[in-house]
Parts: sequence; structure tokens; C-alpha cells
Amino acid sequence: MNPATASRRIAVIAFIGGLGGGLVFPILPALGLRLGIPGFMLGLILSANRIVRLGFNAPAGRVIGRLGARWTLTGALLIESVAVLGYSAALHFGHAMWWLLGGRALFGVGTAFLLVGAQAAVLSLSEKGDRGRRTATVRVAMGAAMPGGLVLGGLLADLFSDNAAFLAGAAISFAGALAAAAFLPPLAGRSPGPESGSAGQPGFASLLASPNRPFLLAAWGFNLLVFLTMQGALLSTMVLLMQQRDIHILGMQAQGTSGVVMAVLMGCSALVAFGIGRAIDEARFRTTLLFPALVGLAAGFAVLALAQTLWLTLVGAVLVGLTYNGVTLPMMALLGDAVGEGEHGPAVGIYQFFGDIGGTIGPIAGLEAGVNIGIGPLYLAIAALPALALPVALWLRGKERALARGA
Repeated sequence: MNPATASRRIAVIAFIGGLGGGLVFPILPALGLRLGIPGFMLGLILSANRIVRLGFNAPAGRVIGRLGARWTLTGALLIESVAVLGYSAALHFGHAMWWLLGGRALFGVGTAFLLVGAQAAVLSLSEKGDRGRRTATVRVAMGAAMPGGLVLGGLLADLFSDNAAFLAGAAISFAGALAAAAFLPPLAGRSPGPESGSAGQPGFASLLASPNRPFLLAAWGFNLLVFLTMQGALLSTMVLLMQQRDIHILGMQAQGTSGVVMAVLMGCSALVAFGIGRAIDEARFRTTLLFPALVGLAAGFAVLALAQTLWLTLVGAVLVGLTYNGVTLPMMALLGDAVGEGEHGPAVGIYQFFGDIGGTIGPIAGLEAGVNIGIGPLYLAIAALPALALPVALWLRGKERALARGA
């Protein structure tokens, strides 16, 4: 199987696996408050998958090298399907808070192997001249899965019930596991050698000793930024924005409306990702798009902070959607360039680890701040973070120029 075909199949499986994650965001915040779950615990439930992933990302980097894409991703999706059934159990068996927390935690195990496995496999299939496009393929799939899940979850909850949405998510994940087992290539990678480090944190010491350490640290740090702001705080509080400002689309409640707005955001990111990937491959420096992307990301959050109407809310969502992949895709390509063959799994595991730190803090702090100080001040504070990262982008650009001159 040629690398292009294998990359596309991995992207399809990543899309299927991502639907279950997007499905809960329009449902759980409002459902949790309706069930009397405190805001802090609700944020913890939303973050539980990422908290658990912190312990599983690095081992997933080793497993993808040993088992290959087929069995790593098949197992990941089977775990996800069982986890989503835990959300349904919360509606039937009492102790809802603990069922939801347990389901999200188990979902984190599945997504650790799905996300690290899919991204590491695609990096291993790529070369420097096509790395941006290959990376974009899987990132588009992961990005497109979120709006699909958001719309599916919001609409099923509005038209039928929360339980119908959860059962649909479990069925989709199970179907994805069957597809992964049937259609993915084995891609049996190299087993990590002694230099890969301990089982708990494979390759971390050797990666930090690399002369390309500044690029690795930057990639990990910018992934933390995106997960903290967009993937964490924004996605977990959008439904509160709709409730606090009484914004509706076609008569839908806050759950359905927030699902559609977040789908627009993620859809915009998917639409531009292939163009960004091609631009990364054709540009002399991977960091070419980083500075304008950070400016656009800050502007998007500022618009959301001030928006009081549906149209301004959509403008802010579109700005965020168009620009955040301008941060993540260059950093993933730069990470792929900075490590040697056999190190993609460990490097991506650490990349995901830093992202999950941000994704863990984001919903907890975001929901607490959104409830207690309001959405406007929260989003203005978030807008300041990418603005403060602009000097780091300039520094990284200088490092890339210096490396090119020395080559």
C-alpha cells in the first residue's frame, strides 16, 4: 500500500474516532448542570479524558512502533465505544457524576492511542517535501470529526434525547474499530531501542539532548497553547456564551446553537488545513505562517469576548477556526523534521502530553471563570495568550533562519 493511500485510510479512522469526542461538548455542560453537578466537577469530567491521557500518551508512542497502526487504532476505538456507553449508563443507574467521570477517563485511554497512533503513523509515512500535506490529512480528519460530533450530538439531543446521542456515539466508535481492523495497513514499526528511555517516558532524555531541542520545545509548547485556549476553554464554555447572551439559531436551545457555532469553527479549520499544509511544504521555513496565525487567533477570541449577537459570534468563531491550524500544522511538520526515524512515536507522545496539559486546565479553569466572572473577561484573557506568544514565534523564526544558513 502506497503512503498516500495509507495516510488517507488512517485519516478516515481518526475522523470516526473523533466523532465521539465532539459529540459530548454540546451535551455534557448543560446536562451536568441539570443533574446538579457542581461547576468544578463538571469541568473535571470534561477534562478527565485528557488527565488520563497524560499517563498514556508516552506509552502509546511505544505501542504504535511495536503493534503498528492497524491494531493500535482498532484497540483504541473499541475502548472508546465502551467508554461512551458509560455516558448512557449515567442516565439510567444513578450516581451520574461517577459514571460520567469514569466514562470520560476510559475515553482518555482510547483517544491517547488513537491520536498518538494516527499522527505518528502519518509522520512515519511522510518525507520532508510532503510532510505538511500528510500532516494536514490527518489533522483535517481530526478537525472535521469535531464539528461532525458537535452537530450530531446537539441535533440528536434536541430532536431525540441525550441518551440517543450517546448510543449513536458508541455505535460509531465500534464501527470504526471494525473498519480499522479490516482496512488499515499493519505498518509494523521499529521497536524502540535502549535509547528510547523508560516505559513511562520513552525517548524523552534523548529528545532533549538533540541539537534540535528548541524546535521540539516550541512544538510542544504551542500545542499546549492551542489546547488550553481553543480545544479546552473555548469548546467547554461556548454553550455558556449562548446561555448568558441569549443567542439562538433557528429556535434551537443553547446546546444545539453552541454545537452549530463550534461546527462552523471546526469546519473552517478543516477547509483551510490542506492549503496550510501545501503552503508549509512550499515555504522555505516551517514558521512562515506562525506569526499571522497567532495574530488571527488573538483577534478571534477578542471578537468572541465582545460579541452580543449571533453574527459577531460567528465572525469570532470563523477567525479562530481559520487560524489555529496555522499554529498546529507548522509545529507538527517542524517536529517531524527535528527527529529521526523511529523517534516519531515518542516525539508525538510528548507533543500530545503537552497538549493534554492545556486541555486539562482549559475546561476546569474556563468553566469556573465563565460561571463566576463571565464569558467576556474570560475570552479577553484567552486572547492575550497568543498575543504574548508572538515574541516566541519571532525567536523560533530566527532559529530556523540560522539553521538554514549553517546548512
